[in-house]
Amino acid sequence: MRRTRNHPRRGFTLIELLVVIAIIAVLIGLLLPAVQKVRAAAARAQGLNNLKQIGLACHKYHDDKNRLPDHGNNDTTPADWCWAFQILPNMEQGNLYTTQTQLVGVKTFMCPSLGRNQFASSGGNSPGLNGPFTDYAINTRSFGTQHGPPAPMSNVTMSAITNLNGTSNTVLVGEKSIDPGMYSNTSSSNWDECIYSGGYGGTGRGDVNIIRDAPNNGGNSNNWGSPFESGCPFLMCDGSVRMIRYELSNQNPFIFALNYRNNTPFTLD
Repeated sequence: MRRTRNHPRRGFTLIELLVVIAIIAVLIGLLLPAVQKVRAAAARAQGLNNLKQIGLACHKYHDDKNRLPDHGNNDTTPADWCWAFQILPNMEQGNLYTTQTQLVGVKTFMCPSLGRNQFASSGGNSPGLNGPFTDYAINTRSFGTQHGPPAPMSNVTMSAITNLNGTSNTVLVGEKSIDPGMYSNTSSSNWDECIYSGGYGGTGRGDVNIIRDAPNNGGNSNNWGSPFESGCPFLMCDGSVRMIRYELSNQNPFIFALNYRNNTPFTLD
């Protein structure tokens, strides 16, 4: 009888394992940037959609009140609080509008790229209630009321905007500049108020600077800005949403002010 010789089973050598590991590392290195770009694009798209939803709510508010929402006043009267509070019933947040102290974030008010907490853990200036943050701000040059003693509501209508700069050329709401170091902040402050307030910079912006969020780059101030490479997203009064490039900062202030006319062609995209 012939005896079959059992050959030992050959495994991977150390060199072969190292080669395989190296190939996997290269593939991960190639795929990771692509995955990050996809995630960034998805977050950007969600941010633009947030502003579209805010635009729809503002237009519904205009239909009901015959004026657009405004920056509000610094007092304890809920009807006088900022635009983000004013439009809550028009975005299926009537319960939050009524209860006011409910610590529930409003997803539509939060830029997904910032990963921020959806509500402030401590109250703002007035009336000092805990409430949701907003990563978006109203254009106070056209829709602002002075903070301090109560001032009349702005009462800006669509027809007034049409007769001045035009609804497609006037900013209504845009993303506000935030220092990345404050993304995890859970305490309301002057430039980052919760929506249960009015007249403060946390829910409005009055400058014409548009900057990209970066440490020590003017965040948490009166600037507009975002974390996106391509520019900052803005909601125009006609309901359209556009990205305005950072290099256009300061060049065309007429898009922020209804009383400013400029016949120079201006490309937003």
